[in-house]
Amino acid sequence: MGRYYRVGEVAALTKVSVRTLHHYDRIGLLRPARHSAAGYRMYGESELLRLQQILTLRYLGFPLQRIGDLLDRADFDLVASLRVQGQALHDRIAELERISAAIGELVDQRLATGEWNWQLVIEASQAVGAGLTRGEDMMDAYYTPEQMTRFEAARQATPAEEIDAIERGWTALLAEIRAARAADLDPASVEAGSLANRWGELSRRTMRHFSHDLRDAISVNYERGAFEGDERAPQAADFAFIARIEAARASGSSSSE
Repeated sequence: MGRYYRVGEVAALTKVSVRTLHHYDRIGLLRPARHSAAGYRMYGESELLRLQQILTLRYLGFPLQRIGDLLDRADFDLVASLRVQGQALHDRIAELERISAAIGELVDQRLATGEWNWQLVIEASQAVGAGLTRGEDMMDAYYTPEQMTRFEAARQATPAEEIDAIERGWTALLAEIRAARAADLDPASVEAGSLANRWGELSRRTMRHFSHDLRDAISVNYERGAFEGDERAPQAADFAFIARIEAARASGSSSSE
């Protein structure tokens, strides 16, 4: 039998106030495992794990009701959930770095010129606003714990060299696409067509390792903008560039008929 902790001990261990723990008990979010003969709340290992989940999800911006709904789902998987949280926290760090850089640039410009650069003001506001918009829905913007488990199974079933080749392929292709966009490459050019061909081939190579419903989940997340700002993933501007190439192809094909 594992050890049990009184509410004051849990508060001291986790830096969460006794008042907060009492509140979580009252609303049914974190019930004690049992009560002592004297009536004290007693928490076991599973309650400490649940508290960790609650605190991380609160940090990510979830309201308490939404946290309870997530943790009480029949398909909830703790390990898969922790993986999602790890990715969400990684993205939050990157997001905070972008916000810090935008604000730093704004302040530096003000100190250097004595004037506010209103374009930089707008960019700083956009950086902060994007973070606020993604707050509550961050976990849902990725995948359910059940889907994460299945993604992990697909990864385990895929040879390591194939995964490495796909990841290196996307890194190289996205760099070339972004360079082409910056250079304002003609969508009707042979070079642009080659990029679109590689995009299509790599997309098919990536998706063939996933079931149909997981492919749909990936598409939904891209439509939601879940990966915007993550330079490792295709961005909306990348998709738009490929769409322009395909439109140019279609237009050229129609005019030649």
